[in-house]
Amino acid sequence: MNKEEIYGALRQKVEMVAGRSMNTPRDFDYLSTLIFDRVETYLAPITLKRFWGYLGEEYRKKPYRNTLNILAVYAGYTSFEAFENSLLGMEIVSSDYLPTEDLQTASLRKGTRIELKWAPDRCVKIEYEGFDMFRVIEAANSKLAVDDTFQCYHFVNNEPLHLRCLVQSGRKPTGFVCGRTGGIQYRVLTED
Repeated sequence: MNKEEIYGALRQKVEMVAGRSMNTPRDFDYLSTLIFDRVETYLAPITLKRFWGYLGEEYRKKPYRNTLNILAVYAGYTSFEAFENSLLGMEIVSSDYLPTEDLQTASLRKGTRIELKWAPDRCVKIEYEGFDMFRVIEAANSKLAVDDTFQCYHFVNNEPLHLRCLVQSGRKPTGFVCGRTGGIQYRVLTED
């Protein structure tokens, strides 16, 4: 899609949210008021008329990024970039169901060993101590070290792993994320 097609799609989306097409000066006054009420930012009717081409091609100019952002927010997106990404099929999904192939800690027996890997070259082996607690028994290229302990409830391949109550030598308990980008890969090594 070229920029003009994206702008056209944004105009259509804004009109859909506004519940009317922009055909008369009153429509643009109305839209300006709706935008201010929803986004709490003022866009002048003349700016809207230029963006819609209502004044003719000689008055149309490249819209400011701020104008595009305000219109996208009015249409229900976080920014113009988010709107553009949704059109191009690159929308970032902010919520989704977890796959059913996760490993629940409640299903583990004490002594079970698990290998965790994540980018770029992190590898940690952990042992289940019971009550959702794990101890690091091997660590390579990671901020996690041997004998660190943490709490974790489940593991999901290709998803970030959130650790709770991470206890490291000389530090207060804290949270930690493994594989924030790209997620982790887990593998059960032993089940004692």
